[in-house]
Amino acid sequence: MNKILLTIAIIFLTSAFSVSQPVYIENFNYSIRDTVEGNAGWSRSSTSNNRAKIISPGLNYAGYIGSGIGNCVFIPNETSGEVYTNQFLYGAPLNQGTVYLSFLVRVDSMSINATQGFCINLDQQGGATNFNTMTYFKKVTGNTFNLGIRKYTGSPVFSNNIYNTNTTYLIVASYTFKPGSNTNDVCNLYAFSSGVPVNEPATPIALDSVGNDVVDIGDVKLANSFNQPSGLRNSTMKIDGIRIGASWNGTLFQNKNMALSMTALIQGFYNNVSDKMVKDTVTVSLRYNKTPYQIAESKKAVLDSNGYKIFNFNTVSNLSLYYIAVTHRNMIESWSNLPKEFYLDALSYNFTQFPVYTFGNNVIKKGNRYCFYNGEIVHDGIIDVTDYQFVDNNSFIFTTGYKTTDLNGDLITDISDLVIVEANSLNFVQRITP
Repeated sequence: MNKILLTIAIIFLTSAFSVSQPVYIENFNYSIRDTVEGNAGWSRSSTSNNRAKIISPGLNYAGYIGSGIGNCVFIPNETSGEVYTNQFLYGAPLNQGTVYLSFLVRVDSMSINATQGFCINLDQQGGATNFNTMTYFKKVTGNTFNLGIRKYTGSPVFSNNIYNTNTTYLIVASYTFKPGSNTNDVCNLYAFSSGVPVNEPATPIALDSVGNDVVDIGDVKLANSFNQPSGLRNSTMKIDGIRIGASWNGTLFQNKNMALSMTALIQGFYNNVSDKMVKDTVTVSLRYNKTPYQIAESKKAVLDSNGYKIFNFNTVSNLSLYYIAVTHRNMIESWSNLPKEFYLDALSYNFTQFPVYTFGNNVIKKGNRYCFYNGEIVHDGIIDVTDYQFVDNNSFIFTTGYKTTDLNGDLITDISDLVIVEANSLNFVQRITP
């Protein structure tokens, strides 16, 4: 009985999930580096030095939800081909309905000897290499090309439409599983130079249904001249805003929620006797794990009386490392001790259990829990006499209301707040970051 209920729950959640949000996004929302390998779950098939790189800036396309976020991947199509793989599903692969792959692409150049080839596709989940839903680029001139689609074992089918280099396009490729025969699945290809259609167009620019069908889909691939000795060699392109989903709307218009379950306490707001904290708003920023530690995405929300809140991020990826940085109206900015990563769209972090969970052990112990220091009014990274003066001035006239100088959340600035800022300024409490 329990197994039946669990199965029903999984089916229900999977159905709701497929409609409401994509199953995978990749905005390359992490720092510039010389290879995509090792970031956000990407692995590489060879040891070539000719790598697909993460470069700045990302691609922009008005109206597309994956536009202008983070950076992008640069594919040089150099000698000694390689493939980058991301197994975007860790459970059951997709094997029914329609799977949509959308992405932004900008072909920078078509080399003198270029003919045709592909740089992005879907694949069977796991170890099998059954490339499918391959978007092809065929040279017309040095500045123009055609787009095509290849289902699996057949030949690519090209549109006669002409596309230009140095122009960003939105591409949507789809694979539709059809019951019955093992040779009747269909791949469609759509390309847009402006706008994002609310509904799937009735007619694709290219369609391929020839050849064998695939068993399932669970991986996405980036190909850097892989198995194409004369195809796209030395033709360069950028790809960004990859999204995979089980519906047109879910893929192209819905956010993907990456849930950070976080617990944190603020020194003056926390009462260690009751083990409760006055609720207040904090901002949590996910920062790249390389200098200058830029912010990938920030969210603001209210911590409850236990210091707990789930923060939903929408532009970051699984298996990509980010520092968790927390700020507040009068708190010293505090970071996680190490970069952390989401797995299966979730990450849990509790700053209150041990001092080492905060970078530089920059916390104060109250009772059995560890709290962030507060008393920073001017937000210059240190609690000093300047902050003390603001609190002192407001405490002298008993300022009331939601003020920065209220350090314990009782809506009045008085001697109790002054005690906190004085102690922290005497101890030269300041921000500690990597």
